[in-house]
Amino acid sequence: PTPPPLGALAVTDHHYLVVGTLAPAGLLVFDLHAGGPPLQYLWPALPAGFAPWDIAASPDGGAVVLDREHRRLWFLDASFRAVRTGGETEVEPEVVDPFQPLDGSYTRRTAAETFPEPVSLSAPGPVSTVDPVSVEVLADGRVLVLDRGVDNSRLWVFRDGVLEGAPVLLEVDDLLPDTGPAADFKLVAHDMALVRGVEGAPDRLYVVGQDGNQAFVFELHDAPGGQLTAVAQPEYLPLRLFGGKGLIAFGQEAFYDFADGFIPLVAQRRPRYVPAATLRTAVMDGRAPECVWHRLMLDAAIPPGATVTVRSRAANEKAELELQPFSEEPALLKRASGSEQPFAPAPLGAHRGTFELLFQRAKGRYAQVELTLDGGGGSTPRLHALRVWYPRFSYAAQYLPAIYREQPESAHFLDRFLANVEGLLTPVEDRIAAAQVLFDARSAPPEALEWLASWFGVVLDPAWNEPRRRLFLRHTLDFFQWRGTARGLRMALRLALDECVDDTVFTEDVDPTRARLRIVERFRAARTPFLQPTQPSEVGGIRVVAPAPRWEPKQGRVQLVTRFRDALTAAGVAQGALPDGFPLRAPTDATQATVWRDFSLDVLGFVPAATDTDAPRWREFLARRYGRVAAFNLAHGASLTDISQAVLPTTLQADGAAQVDWYHFETVVLPVRAAAHRFTVVLPMPRGSAAQEQEQRDRLERALRVVELEKPAHTVFDVKFYWAMFRVGEARLGVDTLVDLGSRAPELMPAMRLGREYLAESYLAPRPPQDAVDRHILGRDPLGRREIQGSDIQ
Repeated sequence: PTPPPLGALAVTDHHYLVVGTLAPAGLLVFDLHAGGPPLQYLWPALPAGFAPWDIAASPDGGAVVLDREHRRLWFLDASFRAVRTGGETEVEPEVVDPFQPLDGSYTRRTAAETFPEPVSLSAPGPVSTVDPVSVEVLADGRVLVLDRGVDNSRLWVFRDGVLEGAPVLLEVDDLLPDTGPAADFKLVAHDMALVRGVEGAPDRLYVVGQDGNQAFVFELHDAPGGQLTAVAQPEYLPLRLFGGKGLIAFGQEAFYDFADGFIPLVAQRRPRYVPAATLRTAVMDGRAPECVWHRLMLDAAIPPGATVTVRSRAANEKAELELQPFSEEPALLKRASGSEQPFAPAPLGAHRGTFELLFQRAKGRYAQVELTLDGGGGSTPRLHALRVWYPRFSYAAQYLPAIYREQPESAHFLDRFLANVEGLLTPVEDRIAAAQVLFDARSAPPEALEWLASWFGVVLDPAWNEPRRRLFLRHTLDFFQWRGTARGLRMALRLALDECVDDTVFTEDVDPTRARLRIVERFRAARTPFLQPTQPSEVGGIRVVAPAPRWEPKQGRVQLVTRFRDALTAAGVAQGALPDGFPLRAPTDATQATVWRDFSLDVLGFVPAATDTDAPRWREFLARRYGRVAAFNLAHGASLTDISQAVLPTTLQADGAAQVDWYHFETVVLPVRAAAHRFTVVLPMPRGSAAQEQEQRDRLERALRVVELEKPAHTVFDVKFYWAMFRVGEARLGVDTLVDLGSRAPELMPAMRLGREYLAESYLAPRPPQDAVDRHILGRDPLGRREIQGSDIQ
């Protein structure tokens, strides 16, 4: 079957959806709780008809139906029966029943069927609407009927079907400007929606105009005597592509139809200003009689719809100035080249800039300027600075013959005409005269900072903002003084990584172990044994040395050789293959080489690493230690003519200075040389909290880039965070560590990703869905567990 055409709908407070039908005339009632098909209530065939246009729910669970076509208002109770508000209409006449008593004592009749009459909105008298388009019900049961009207809309208020008070005009005159096209606006409504107030707040009525571009909101108040009033609120509620179906209210919001749905009606904040204002400057002294006032410069923002009108007056006596009328000056023009002041920053915004005018008749020692600001209330000019230039530098008087000034009128015109040329050339001359501002980082314009940095051979980092650039240029000499040192690296890193930078970046000299950004030179972390000064060997006598886990030269060569031969024997080496001494290079036999390496680590604490390529370093070490070849020969029992003839030993030498020198060379010189010219940059992490992974990577990349640019060319470096360095056996407290979360805390490390992270610097994250934190996971989280003080309940 063809679905019936629908006319209106509403949801009652008892959760019924009431839908008006036009053919047949009546209602469809849906039970939103129980569900199922709707109940149909057919309207009787009334002479006036029934065409529901709008329905509003009433607080008692019923509804009010507006019939726009017939201008009628129907009241329904909670059972959706028409409520009697006045008379009744006879639907079926009284009829005599076909069956009557045989004795004829009385006549049986069926009473006439009646139906309550609605409230008429078109009857002659106080209630006569032009076009009722919407209905709403207040919390106290009063009914509001929106009458569109012709020139202005109004509300009719009914209580129990009876008109209450005078109609309420929906006027928005207080929100309109005094002048302009919008001054004559009249609200002709299309629909309305009521949002009931809560906690003492007034009810708010949203009304959309027939153009569908904007909605207005009114607060409803009861005036003395019970008269309802509607006060327009200064809220801007634009509608975008309003479909025209209507406004609806839900909760504390109003909605309008957009495309195939409804979206909330949101107030857009729009400032309101005083429509106009006048500003007069103080009396200005030109310091000379008959002073010709030259130009007015106004740094301002003048948006569309706003204007600034300038008037001026001048006199040679201050007392006469008050008697002079103001003369209107030409309209302000925006300078295409910006401010006339040399190297002034360019304003931001399409309507911001420097506006100028040339004074026409302002002549006298004293002058005063009057500014009239007009914005209509919706916008306003914003004035930042006003400058008046005087006296006028006359090109005609300075550069042209006197014949050009003989006739006053033509001379005055020529003077003002040449002032246009002067206005173009004077700013150029001023820039030349003020060139010194380009050489100071504090005053140079932003576009000149790169040029100023080029004087030092520096290219500024594009990621730096303007204050950071100016700070660097002010302290360039301090930076280059320390460039290539640990302090210079800290300066560069702080300049690149610190969120807030100030002069302390370049002037603060702190203990390196207390700096937040730390430069750890590798040789400072090298582990070396405690060394005693070389002592001459004792002559004669037997030395008794107690065995120790680690061998040192003071224990003697014989003990080391004996322990090495015992280790080889324990490894299965034949007695005949045992060496007579301790080799300082790895043996050629594989078995002996393995035993030699393990023995060296256990007994010496290191594996001898000197090779033939280290011979020059060996001779440099001896030369620094002994200075002269005679001292070397005395200590080593040698007869060399030059230290350059010294040979790097390949087997452990006899007890004495030669053995101690080799031991120091292996344990001090070679480790320190291997750690020389290498350093680590240690960056801080947020204490007690995790940094975002991407932020951490960005800091690391910036640090790598900065250090690569600023380090000495011959050095090698790496960059780590505190948590990556604080490891037993690798870190030194107070140098490259910060006591806080452990280095294995997952919140300080990124999740492991193949090809990106490293072992011991990342953690293996759980796979989905085991990593979900917003729900319980089977096998991971206990279900139904809640804690009670003193016990656990499952």
